Amino acid sequence: MSGLEIAADMARDRRDAAVQVLAQARQKWLAGQVQLDQLESYAQECTARWATRSLNCTPELMRHHYQFMERLDHAIALQTGIVRELGQGVEGAAVPVREAEARLESLRQLVQARERELQLQADRRAQKQTDEQAALQHRRHQERTEEWR
Repeated sequence: MSGLEIAADMARDRRDAAVQVLAQARQKWLAGQVQLDQLESYAQECTARWATRSLNCTPELMRHHYQFMERLDHAIALQTGIVRELGQGVEGAAVPVREAEARLESLRQLVQARERELQLQADRRAQKQTDEQAALQHRRHQERTEEWR
């Protein structure tokens, strides 16, 4: 029984470690997503501000703005790729968690089955002792009854 309990403890430790890795992956993905959202929000603000200012600007200023927006779009595209990769990392980190959970659950069920079996054996031993005591008392009672006759 102790071997199963040790295996269950080890499986629990592996599961906990996998959960920790998954949590870190999710945290990185979330940070990347927040950064992407900030870049997209900034690009929208720039576009909105430019719409009001573009009527009265020089061609050189327009060129600078378009170059800046191209760089910002490029940064958004790069960050989108990073977020996608981080999302794949989250999916990849979730697989060991599911596997560890399944292993731990199977060990839990095995430990429970063994505990039930041990309890059943103990109950049978107790019942056997009770039956033997009852049979002994019955025999003694019959012997006394025969002696009194």
